[in-house]
Amino acid sequence: MSNEIVKYNNIMNEVSFRKFNPVEFDLFFSLCSKMKLKGSEPITLTFDEVKKLTNYSSRDKVRFIHDLENMYSKMLNLNFRYEDESEIVRFVLFPIYRINKEKSTVTIGVNQEFSYVLNEITTNFTRFELEGFTELRSGYAKTMFRLLKQYKSTGFYIVKIEEFRRILDIPESYRVADIDKRVLQQIEKELSPLYKKFEIVKKKKKGRGRGGIVSHLEFNFLEKLPLEKHEVPLHNWLEQ
Repeated sequence: MSNEIVKYNNIMNEVSFRKFNPVEFDLFFSLCSKMKLKGSEPITLTFDEVKKLTNYSSRDKVRFIHDLENMYSKMLNLNFRYEDESEIVRFVLFPIYRINKEKSTVTIGVNQEFSYVLNEITTNFTRFELEGFTELRSGYAKTMFRLLKQYKSTGFYIVKIEEFRRILDIPESYRVADIDKRVLQQIEKELSPLYKKFEIVKKKKKGRGRGGIVSHLEFNFLEKLPLEKHEVPLHNWLEQ
């Protein structure tokens, strides 16, 4: 698998990928990697190309088509939103999406009016290697992997617990103890090996009980230097 680069405007980090499973995350961001800096012109990829990008293991064509279709159905419900002083706009990032079952291809095109999300990305952008993203197993870990890339220059990210629930699409039924066990522990298990330092701190406010109520989560992290990573490929970063 070639190590493609995913790069997009930080507006995408404000979107909650509701109900996306890990396979659908991989499919979506693999398409983003291929649409990067392509304008709004549609591109066509073969099923084999997409599978290679995502390390998709199943050889079942019907299942793969089902996964592609499910991903797009969920993507149509994503709340892409733009607001300035004069207006609020909601939009679909990929209005063109065509699966050709006979030719085994998928064709995608970016919304022309909002192509800046994947094109005009010289400032306020998030950048990461697709391979590292697809190797993660949990959807929660994948989302935090992306979010922390936005803050890698500071190594610090703090978020209100309510916003954390929204962005990661955590079930409303989860109490703080459930979030700790089913979300935070999974994130720490998968992401901590990627960092020289990785720490999650629960910030509390006064409330009932002796311990108080968790109001914020604080992530402190320090990325490993290239020489500290295993099997780091050489890249010409100027071409990315």
